[in-house]
Amino acid sequence: MMLNREQHGPVVLLELDRPEVHNALSSELLDALLAALRELAADGSCRCVVLAGAGPSFCAGADLNELRQFDAPRFAVYLERYRLLGEAIRGLGKPLIAAVHGHAIAGGFELMCLCDLRIVADDARLRVGDLDLGLSPTSGLTWILPRLVGGGRARWLLLAGPTVSGTEAVMIGLAEESVLADQLRSRALALATHIADHPGSGVAHTRRLLDGSAEATYDAAVAAELVAEHATFAHPATRAAIEAFLAR
Repeated sequence: MMLNREQHGPVVLLELDRPEVHNALSSELLDALLAALRELAADGSCRCVVLAGAGPSFCAGADLNELRQFDAPRFAVYLERYRLLGEAIRGLGKPLIAAVHGHAIAGGFELMCLCDLRIVADDARLRVGDLDLGLSPTSGLTWILPRLVGGGRARWLLLAGPTVSGTEAVMIGLAEESVLADQLRSRALALATHIADHPGSGVAHTRRLLDGSAEATYDAAVAAELVAEHATFAHPATRAAIEAFLAR
């Protein structure tokens, strides 16, 4: 198996499992990840997902041994998987947390950025890396990265191609938390459990509002929030949480 799945109550841990090649993204692994994300989107018992990597790294990007065999049509099919991956993550309906250790390069860097939150090992090595091969980014990275770190730093990461540590990633807004490598997975699972324990549909609506607001005017964002607030208020778990809070 190239993708492992573990259930932790309402949290699902997905683990890329090609450690011998630093979890390089082959067509087969991308297909497995797509299938898992689509399945979890329809799984009402799953409230949050953690994505991690087995072995020494989170993900070293595309499988170059596979890539070198592609002609233009086969490369186009491979690239389409990246577009579908971004679409699947945006449509997941629940937060996806990247637990990043070792290297996250090129496609692995993009995969990390596609997630809602990033918890990184302090000694992780993060790098865009596409320009080293004469390639440009995929997966919407040129749209996502400026929204994470700002326009100037996005250009620096994309064009200068520095290697950033986990500690530095937090300083520039590329990651939310940096922890010791041996604490990474437990911290990511604890954060995911905390998020999953929120009542009602508020998390799903908040995630959807955040995605929508990035492409909307202020007035449209406020209007969408009002619609979502009505929906969350009507959810039985929300009403129960209000009663429980008042009973404290």
